Amino acid sequence: MKIFSKLVLMGLLCSCITPASAQKAYKVQFHIKGMKDTTCLIANYYGNGTYIKDTLKIDKSGKCTFTGAEDLPKGIYIFIITEKNYFDFIINNDKEFSMEADKVNTLKTMTIKGSPENTLFYDYLKFNKQEYNKVQVFQKELDKHSKNPDSAKLLSDSIFKFNRIIIQYKLNLVKQYPKSFLAFMINIMKEPEVPETPTLPNGRKDSTFSYRYYRNHFWDDVSFTDDRALRTPVFHAKLLKYFDKVLPQSPDTIINEADFLIEKSRINSEMFKYIVWFVTRQYENSEIMGFDKIFVHVVNKYYITNQTTWVNETVKKEIIKKAAKMESLLIGKRPPNMIMQDTSLQLVSMYNINARTLLILFWDPECNHCEQEIPKLKDFFDTSRDKYGLDIFAVCSDTSLVKMKNYIKKKNLTWINVDGPRTLTGEYHGQYDITSTPVIYILNEQKEIIAKRLAVDQIEKFLENYYRKKEK
Repeated sequence: MKIFSKLVLMGLLCSCITPASAQKAYKVQFHIKGMKDTTCLIANYYGNGTYIKDTLKIDKSGKCTFTGAEDLPKGIYIFIITEKNYFDFIINNDKEFSMEADKVNTLKTMTIKGSPENTLFYDYLKFNKQEYNKVQVFQKELDKHSKNPDSAKLLSDSIFKFNRIIIQYKLNLVKQYPKSFLAFMINIMKEPEVPETPTLPNGRKDSTFSYRYYRNHFWDDVSFTDDRALRTPVFHAKLLKYFDKVLPQSPDTIINEADFLIEKSRINSEMFKYIVWFVTRQYENSEIMGFDKIFVHVVNKYYITNQTTWVNETVKKEIIKKAAKMESLLIGKRPPNMIMQDTSLQLVSMYNINARTLLILFWDPECNHCEQEIPKLKDFFDTSRDKYGLDIFAVCSDTSLVKMKNYIKKKNLTWINVDGPRTLTGEYHGQYDITSTPVIYILNEQKEIIAKRLAVDQIEKFLENYYRKKEK
């Protein structure tokens, strides 16, 4: 981990909310052997980044004190010696304690007084390190003997055994110290243990049971009303895994789950803020086709209705403006009509084109990428026009009709060619979010968007799948 890589989160999170889980007055004394007459940084985890909290002066004996009388949010904090040399400590229920370690190996040499929480934490860290080193030895051997089935199995079994020891150790800690911050953090990291797959009445195993159980129990031991989770290095990763790996990658499914988790967190203003921010940031610029629907939904439901009170008004207006522009271009929507002049200066309306499948192509005669993609599109058009009832409405971005006509003639582009700047329906760049070329939208017979921003090589496979599903 690089401590300084994410010291500032985006403006949506930079607001002053007094957390419910805070303690007044704290005093942590540090003695770092090997350091003197210098400074160090104190930071805290927050979501997927870290914030600098304080700068401490280390005296000639290697001692410094992190102290204050104001509220200090509970969570995992970081004592930073250098970017690659740092150690974590817990701020939770222990208000005054001391930590002493050697600069060279803080984990091995750490001693703690006055903080059962941090003592337990460092026992856990040392055990984890010890068992991890054992696993690494076996993993290296496994890499060497991967082609020998017998040796590979023995080594894999040993790795599995050590992993089970680590898991059981964590579960025992949770059971023995259920109120500790360490137990709280382990519960966030904990994976659901899936029971044996049941047999259906027909005698077969339920093939979807494991997935359903895992998904339904993914958040069992996580509280969405305790903002301490945000100040750990594990909550954001679990959130990311859930949305990227656990949920089916369907916009509607993700929207439902996002709303569910946001509602669960509503009672805690800081958790609510973070979950809304996470979903906003995750899907604002998603490269997955159709996922812009998630961003639009979140903006419409939470930003427009003034539920995001922490967001700067200028920033909020820009977010709402962006979502409004994206909404008209969502899959299933009928995009804005374009009425433009063709090469004969005749007006052509996109809505009046009678085609089962209509491709909208935004291109430029001097675009290098267009030079690669347009010949491939022509080949596809010539060979698949009848199969898909295909036509192309090609919008040239160049104001020069001479350049446009020369390119069309040179490439023998027999589809509908219009000049974007010569329009009756307004500036198309903003309407269709065109910042580069080429860009392709695919419309069905009702002029609804069924795909967008596909590469030419992806078009045929998409259309095959689309019409196959439609005909079922």
